[in-house]
Amino acid sequence: MSIHVQCEKCGRGLVAPREAAGKQGKCPQCQSDVYIPTPEEEIEELPLAPEDERDREREARLLAERRQVDHMLAHETAGPDDAALRSPARTGGPAPGTGRTTVKGVVLAYLAAMRDSDLARAEQALTLLADHRDETLKVIERLAADQIPPPEMAGVPVAVYQGFLKGLHAKI
Repeated sequence: MSIHVQCEKCGRGLVAPREAAGKQGKCPQCQSDVYIPTPEEEIEELPLAPEDERDREREARLLAERRQVDHMLAHETAGPDDAALRSPARTGGPAPGTGRTTVKGVVLAYLAAMRDSDLARAEQALTLLADHRDETLKVIERLAADQIPPPEMAGVPVAVYQGFLKGLHAKI
């Protein structure tokens, strides 16, 4: 028995032997790749493991924690030393005595965004950090010197954490 398929590029009808099922072939007319599907009657349904309710509860708990952290970061209030970080007109580093922890906090927010693959949030943090290049580089150097990632990066492999820091350093 043969399998009948049609070339998606040129539309030519093709006949393939049953042994070719699940593989790629070439259209003799246009030479484009053609996938030869396995006939439905030969597809074996795989049984799935039952869904573990604990996994869903854990996922919901982690999502709630992330929302709480995002909310806290979004509504972080500016102290007297934080005005320099929020000022878009500022082009130099932070004013003397301004919050190293604020720059460090934005660096950690950038790292957390990278960990979570939230590139939009990472880009926002990067925009803030670009205005404070010197202070940001100092924070990056201090974090890179530590062998253990900070608690905010728990669960991230050290090599990945260091890679995030190197990437941030290159962008600043």
